[in-house]
Amino acid sequence: MKRFKAVKLLALSLLLSVFAFVPIQNILAQNQVISLELEVSNSLENSQFIGLTNLGLDKDGRGPVLVSGFIQNITNERVNDLFLEVNIFAGKFGAIANVSSQQGFPFSLAPMQSIYITNNSLAENTIPGVEEVVRFDRGLTVEGDNFFDNLEGSTTLPNDIYSVEVTVYQITNENGKVALASAQAEIGGGSVSEFVDFFLRTPGDVIDANVEITNPYPQFSWEGEQGIEYRLIVVKSADIDSPESLLQSARSSAPVTDGGSLLQYENLDVYVTGESFQYPASGAQALEAGKTYFWQLSTSIRSGNAIDERTSEIWSFKLSEPETFEAPVIISEETKKALQELIGMRLYENLTNSGYTVQSLEVDGITHSGNTAAIILSQILRKIENGDIILSEGN
Repeated sequence: MKRFKAVKLLALSLLLSVFAFVPIQNILAQNQVISLELEVSNSLENSQFIGLTNLGLDKDGRGPVLVSGFIQNITNERVNDLFLEVNIFAGKFGAIANVSSQQGFPFSLAPMQSIYITNNSLAENTIPGVEEVVRFDRGLTVEGDNFFDNLEGSTTLPNDIYSVEVTVYQITNENGKVALASAQAEIGGGSVSEFVDFFLRTPGDVIDANVEITNPYPQFSWEGEQGIEYRLIVVKSADIDSPESLLQSARSSAPVTDGGSLLQYENLDVYVTGESFQYPASGAQALEAGKTYFWQLSTSIRSGNAIDERTSEIWSFKLSEPETFEAPVIISEETKKALQELIGMRLYENLTNSGYTVQSLEVDGITHSGNTAAIILSQILRKIENGDIILSEGN
């Protein structure tokens, strides 16, 4: 129970930092005593998938500054007895969280004074720049408890419409509680959407960028959260079908590792844990020179009680026509070791001492040269080391 409560408090901190993606609506009271503005950090400005781990909110101590506010006394007189209140709402549950100044700890602002607060300020019971000691009460409402119970331990916010309201108010004997300034923000389409924060790096670029590559065994790479399993799909361009429809059809069929088979236009369909994958020499359809290909990542994300599929952008590349000459194979230590394993140490030394070099490599009737041959030799070496290829005593 203590651990689950801690997760709720971390998630509350997350909520306090995330609900300001859209333009902020600033409201001033008629007397215009206080102005209030909110800003979102650059790391969150374009983000729609939020997790505790990539924001550092699952660790003790100060986290990153995710949302900040500027409060200013816009009069020439000191304003006393000020308090701060933050309310968070989820469309399907109502008010789920509240953070407010304790009644016995007001603060004041000198004439034209402005102060800067962040999500860390609320967590640490501080308002930099004010003389007074401040204290905050924070917690979940009954609806908020139901909201987090419904997540079942997930650190991903479910699809809903969320809003946050920040208010600076004053309490005096004459007027009681009066709101002086308020700022509001809303996420109209939900906290998570079709796209999630993983970004493609290589090969290629967005559709119609007309990027050409020369390596028929390219290295696919991307940036994303650690520990997530991605599904990588590569399809060949077809005149009558859009890239979206080709990839969607491929995604609707099971990958080879799950007992499925590659479709006619599908070149690769694999699960990858990490942020890169080398196009294999086997288990995929070879890329053809002169052809254009599209690739995309997808992953399944738990969102409350549901499993949602998230997809990346679609990138494309074209494999260039081969050059008329054969590039020599660069003999790295790994390539050298693979050759020694395949032909034996004595024959390898006799050939190299006689001035021979590796120009190309033929596998299953296909000739490979240059960097491609070196990659295939490296893959063969790994299969030998893993016991997938067993050499006879005389090689």
